[in-house]
Amino acid sequence: MSTVFLNGEIYTGNRNQPWAEALMVRDGKIEAVGASTDVLAAAGPGPEVVDLKGRMVMPGIHDAHLHLLFSGLKFKYEARLSPDADAERIIAELKSCSCTGPKDQHGNQWIIGGEFVPANFTHGVDNTLLSEAFPDTPVYLFDYSIHHGLANAKALELAGLATDPVQDNPGGRLMRDSTTGHLTGELVEQATWPVQSAIPDYPQEVYLDAVRWAVGRCHEFGITSVQEASASPQTLAALRTLDTGGELKLRVAAHLVWREEGFGMATAAELEALISDRRAWASPHVDTSFIKIWLDGAPLPPHYTQSDLLEDEIDDSKILVPPDELVEALAKFDADGLQVKIHCAGEGAIRAALDAIEHVRRINGTDGPTHELAHAGFISEADYSRLAALDVIAEMSPALWHIPEFGLQDGFRFKSVLAHQRKLTVGSDWIVLPSPNLFPGIQGMLEHGQESVDLATALEAVTLAGAKAVGKEDIQGTLETGKSADFIVLDRNLFAIPTSEIGATVVGMTVFEGDIVYQA
Repeated sequence: MSTVFLNGEIYTGNRNQPWAEALMVRDGKIEAVGASTDVLAAAGPGPEVVDLKGRMVMPGIHDAHLHLLFSGLKFKYEARLSPDADAERIIAELKSCSCTGPKDQHGNQWIIGGEFVPANFTHGVDNTLLSEAFPDTPVYLFDYSIHHGLANAKALELAGLATDPVQDNPGGRLMRDSTTGHLTGELVEQATWPVQSAIPDYPQEVYLDAVRWAVGRCHEFGITSVQEASASPQTLAALRTLDTGGELKLRVAAHLVWREEGFGMATAAELEALISDRRAWASPHVDTSFIKIWLDGAPLPPHYTQSDLLEDEIDDSKILVPPDELVEALAKFDADGLQVKIHCAGEGAIRAALDAIEHVRRINGTDGPTHELAHAGFISEADYSRLAALDVIAEMSPALWHIPEFGLQDGFRFKSVLAHQRKLTVGSDWIVLPSPNLFPGIQGMLEHGQESVDLATALEAVTLAGAKAVGKEDIQGTLETGKSADFIVLDRNLFAIPTSEIGATVVGMTVFEGDIVYQA
């Protein structure tokens, strides 16, 4: 049976037919799109009719960067802290929360939570009060960047850090008291790995519930396709269970984690094995032909772990993967046809990534996969032209720039990237923010000074450009005959309202493969 969506202002995203009045869906695909009379005629007798009542329809949104499992755990199972909480308030909130973390084999019930803001600690971040309040309970708190954390004494003990190491582990820093030299419990970048490795797994049903909830939240904001930027073993297991059970109403480009034990939730060896066995984790809606590499940290105070350019030279002290190792890994993935998303927060990391990709293009040839620079907020003027020359996509995550508190408004130069004839995609980086809502980011793209773009360009960045980035433009990204019926109904016509109102857009309906998966 066919379903006709009638009386709408349908923005197709197809430049040859940008607007239509109706569309007809059968067996999960679009079979007709155009004038109401023509679509009804094509539907034949007795179709189900959905009256859109003049509302705007557009293709389902592609979120180019989010973390489904981490977001589900964060908002459903972990302790949530007030943004302005100092050490004393953090303890009070942890004691009053009803959150229960995972339990290890020795019966230690962990408390996991966040995010703390280092600036709220009057005398610097320190675990003394946290250790006194929870002497027998391991506690680990993420900071607001998600790249760093704070562990109490019990958590440090279980992580094997009860005895102060002489040296920091590579790629991270164990913070120490400036007077005593003792560990404060604050862990920077890869120094979090020992504690995160000591945190036991939740029961599998928790991971399943967290991902299921996160998918539902995506539907609420019109997202029908995503790039999962940290596809850990736990994430992949949950996605496969949902998909084989017919529950996964979301197309997922799963970026398998290389070497990063924190975001990967496994050892480097286990992550390597997962990549080798990637085809076993693929399913109808989950594509596992993607890799994620972290090259530097976060451009946020107080640690500023991004790699910048210092007098036009890469700040190697902030690069997490040595150049020769990056080239070796990237060359292998490229030869295997795997698309790599490289986390780059600073101009130095961008250049290091482009240098590695250029080297790989010389080794493997220029017809390999299109690779991505994740976040791509700060690109040197000298490197813009290299994006097109090396066939690289700039993936931008508005969570890091359109919020004034982050202070990063000078970056994320949309118009400059496009002026160099390069595609860009947009992601929410959901885990940093309370939701994967991309409409504030779309508004921000139109209000970014000389780097602003027009609305049609912004919408293409979150639909068709994302589809092309993951090789799915033949089935998603625009509303055309033969493509999957993935579309959303909005409470306002984005083209008929002031730019300042776009961010408040509400999704009234989300349709995935012809099924209504969300209705306000």
